Amino acid sequence: MTFKTIRIDTEAYERLQAARRQGESFSQVIKRVVNKPVDVQQFLEEISRRPLREEATAVIESHLHRRRRASRRKRQARHGLKPILHESD
Repeated sequence: MTFKTIRIDTEAYERLQAARRQGESFSQVIKRVVNKPVDVQQFLEEISRRPLREEATAVIESHLHRRRRASRRKRQARHGLKPILHESD
């Protein structure tokens, strides 16, 4: 196994130390806390081979609609705007 030396500031070290469990190395902490990057191309290829059922698509669309609506309301409140009501809200 090879090793790399990295430089981190004090705050980063303290956060890493706080996340460390008894007997756990810093490498183990990083692997536990930091997810591997997603291979977007591979993900899209996998999705295209197995399309979602209509029920799953409807749930996802509903969730996205609720998130957009909540984000819109937060932006309006932040800028002191009155909410614009839509029939679907």
